[in-house]
Amino acid sequence: MARKSPAPANSVPVAVAVATAPTQPSETPVRRQPPFLMWYDDNPKTPVAQKIAAAIAAYKARFPGVEPTLVLVNEAEVTSIEGITVRGVVTVSRHTYWVGQGQRISE
Repeated sequence: MARKSPAPANSVPVAVAVATAPTQPSETPVRRQPPFLMWYDDNPKTPVAQKIAAAIAAYKARFPGVEPTLVLVNEAEVTSIEGITVRGVVTVSRHTYWVGQGQRISE
């Protein structure tokens, strides 16, 4: 049977800081990031541009009033879509499309 060892005589109690929420919501404005929607389509007969268009349509249906400006795709699937920045990212899997809002990058 295991016994607990007593605390050393020279131990010092540790104070823990607890953050409290502001009393009024207007004290701390919260900036919420627009959401991203992940879309997966591995149909080999569908062109990438059409898959991205479907992902954008799903985004608009899911988040009414929020316009997407950015689509993250695998580097092998980068294409041009009017009005949308399509960015290739190494960590995005093939046939996966992340639709959301982001900063536009001038090329």
